[in-house]
Amino acid sequence: MGSWFSSRAGDQRTIARAKQEITDAMLKSKLIDLRAHKRQRDELIAMKMAVGRDSLHYSLGFYAAMVSANIFRVLRYRRWEMLPVSHIPFIAGPIFFLYNVDGCYGNKMERLNIEKETILRTEKHWFNSPIVLPVSMEQDYRALMKETNARLSLLGCLPEPEWAVFSDHSDDEQLWRSASPLSRILHEQLRRPDFAPPVDLDPLD
Repeated sequence: MGSWFSSRAGDQRTIARAKQEITDAMLKSKLIDLRAHKRQRDELIAMKMAVGRDSLHYSLGFYAAMVSANIFRVLRYRRWEMLPVSHIPFIAGPIFFLYNVDGCYGNKMERLNIEKETILRTEKHWFNSPIVLPVSMEQDYRALMKETNARLSLLGCLPEPEWAVFSDHSDDEQLWRSASPLSRILHEQLRRPDFAPPVDLDPLD
């Protein structure tokens, strides 16, 4: 009888250990997926920023050409007279043409990729900061980071930077204070009933 109870307890411990290993494996897989999704999101947003900056540079080139043409016109005719509207297509057309040529046959894609990597590696934005995860996942996160950095060390690579922080509570007051004044006015109608914005108390009152 004693051996039966002992065998039964051993089976239960084996089952519990197997369940724990399965849970740890699932959490590890989830963390890997989160890291991959974060990287994909960060690269997508950074690429959109890079494309926007490239368009801005060409827009600045267009306005610089417009200013130069107007200055040349003033110096040429010795009177203050702006460039006629009918002349604008002759300046805008070549710039738009060069923009498309650069994208199709130039090195625009390489420049955009360099700009994207520059944004991700050297600039600080909300999207490339560590994401906030529940505190319950911190232990598995630390184990995953330790395992990953150990493999990178064997390969002679630098350790992976931290990509997550842990908290179960968001600071609504700090978020409210960070919003712009116009946003706070507009959010008054959309605010949750259970959230009361902080009140600035004047100690002189």
